[in-house]
Order: sequence, then structure tokens, then C-alpha cells
Amino acid sequence: MQRLAVPLKALPYRLTIAGHTASTKMPSKPGYGPWELSADRANAIRKVLEEEGVPAASFYMVAGRADTQPLFPDDTSVAANRRVTITLMREAPPMPANLRP
Repeated sequence: MQRLAVPLKALPYRLTIAGHTASTKMPSKPGYGPWELSADRANAIRKVLEEEGVPAASFYMVAGRADTQPLFPDDTSVAANRRVTITLMREAPPMPANLRP
């Protein structure tokens, strides 16, 4: 993640970070399930990127998705479904409030 922060700092795009989990048949800990785990996973990546110099304003959203978006839907328990995705938000540049066409 430290090496990935270098090009991310140079880009003009905001980032969306989403944590994901694999499905499991094991019961989750009381008060801490796949939603909390996936949110913590995404937030841990945000913290590392921020520590490496990615500005806080660059983060559009940090969210947990639990097991709702499996990378491998045919086997939702496969380890590859436990991941974090970083999406570059391609947005129109901000316009000054007093600009009139």
C-alpha cells in the first residue's frame, strides 16, 4: 500500500475504498460481524494511504460491503473474496460558485 500511495497522491481523482469479506458458515463474534470487518478493512487501507501522504480530501468514501459483492460468486467462501477495492472517481472539475455561462 505504501508504494501505491505514490501514484495515488499525484492523481486528481478522489478515491472510494471498499472492504469485502468472504461468506462463512461460522457464527460471527457478538457485535462484530462481516460488516464491521469489511469496514475496518477499508478504513485500515485509508489510514495507510493517509500516513503515506494521500490527502484526506482525496477520500470520497470508505465503506464496508461485507459479502454482498463477491469477486467469485460461484464460491462465495473462497479467500479471494476477502479483499479491498480502490476506485478512482472520475468527476467533473469543481466550478466556482459565481461562474455563469
